[in-house]
Amino acid sequence: MITRFTFCHITMLAAGMAMAAEASPPPPTSPEMDVLSILKQDRDVAGGEPADSGASPDGIAVDSSPAYGTAGSHRWLIGGMFGSDLGDEKMAYVSGGFEWFAIDDFSIGIQADLGWVGQDAGADAGLFGLGIMMRWHFLRYENWTMYGELGIGLAYATEPVRPSGSRLNFTPQVGVGLSFDLSPDVRLLVGVGWYHLSNARTTPTNLGVDAIAVTGLVSIPF
Repeated sequence: MITRFTFCHITMLAAGMAMAAEASPPPPTSPEMDVLSILKQDRDVAGGEPADSGASPDGIAVDSSPAYGTAGSHRWLIGGMFGSDLGDEKMAYVSGGFEWFAIDDFSIGIQADLGWVGQDAGADAGLFGLGIMMRWHFLRYENWTMYGELGIGLAYATEPVRPSGSRLNFTPQVGVGLSFDLSPDVRLLVGVGWYHLSNARTTPTNLGVDAIAVTGLVSIPF
């Protein structure tokens, strides 16, 4: 009788301990295991699996290119110009060059022009020009700017411009314009201004051209 009673109590005690073991939470991870996991992650990164520096913590790609007009940035320019003195002289150029932003919103660059000059009083001429351009984006918003520009260069024409003028001429110019975002990296610049072409009295005749010029340029970073 005593033996049976003792056996029942031992059986009930063992069953209770088994149920308690199943209901208890798993033991916490030791600090040593956490350190080992961190070291393993560092080893994987060093072994050729670096995190993407161009992505946000949420895994979304972030554009790391500098904002337009940032000091030290460089950009290609390609476009053209049409000008007229509202009389007997008119001209059309294609242009290309590059610019460097020396400080925020102020650039200096080199621009080459290849074009045509139409003359009612003489023969039409082909023209090649090279000049220095400066632009100051004095009014800035998120997706557009307003700028002023100033330039000076030299141009050689295949015929005298004007007919009694010279083939080699100086080309000062000044204008204002707007730039607009076409995409996150591409800008469109549209301007209007004064374009002058003359030989600065380096020959006996100096019949220069004063034209109203409209320009359009696409700006691309490099």
